[in-house]
Amino acid sequence: MDTILLILKIVIAVAGGIGAGLLTRYVFNRIPAKWLCDYNEEPSHEMWGTRIRKRPWDAVFVLVFAAVALKLIQIGLIYSIPGLAAIWLLVQIGIADWKYMIIPDQFAVALAATAFGFIPFQDSFSAQLLGAAAGGGSMLLIGILGTLLLRKEALGFGDVKLMSAVGLICGLQGIAIVFVLTIFSSALVFAVGLISGKLKTTDQRPLGPFIAAAAAIYILFYKELGVFASLF
Repeated sequence: MDTILLILKIVIAVAGGIGAGLLTRYVFNRIPAKWLCDYNEEPSHEMWGTRIRKRPWDAVFVLVFAAVALKLIQIGLIYSIPGLAAIWLLVQIGIADWKYMIIPDQFAVALAATAFGFIPFQDSFSAQLLGAAAGGGSMLLIGILGTLLLRKEALGFGDVKLMSAVGLICGLQGIAIVFVLTIFSSALVFAVGLISGKLKTTDQRPLGPFIAAAAAIYILFYKELGVFASLF
């Protein structure tokens, strides 16, 4: 019976991962172009039509989400449902911000809605609310300080909303870990870009992909990261 249950879980996980992977490119190519630009802007020509090619991305997304689903199912079937949905939305957000420097509000709201599925895995719902406040507040503070120092917009409000949604999912301790991972990974990539000459100090790069990646890592490894964080 245990073997049959294990096989059934694997089949469900792989099927869910394949479905999520195939939907990634399909949905991103079909969302309204207006989602990919600021409120006062009109979509450019490149925002219409095929935004992501079928090859090799369908295969890449299927493999990635199959692996993600197998990891999530190890944590638990109930956890894997909101977990897979949240990571799928984070991938959509990361792609949108990387390609078009925008985080669609629709995806941010949908991401926040998945937080209800994580309630059983948090100490309390108040911890999730505090996580949302801390996540959005930290990004807002960074944005204000950066604007004052650089005398130009240093951080988009989409990053603030994204971090709030992530905080609602991860809770107070989780958002602290996501914040550290985000700052470290983005600083490392920026430093490598400067050293290699591919980036200049005046270049603006999106932060959303780093937030999305850090949040996805936390969702997948929250138990391991929680144990590691408790050592400090």
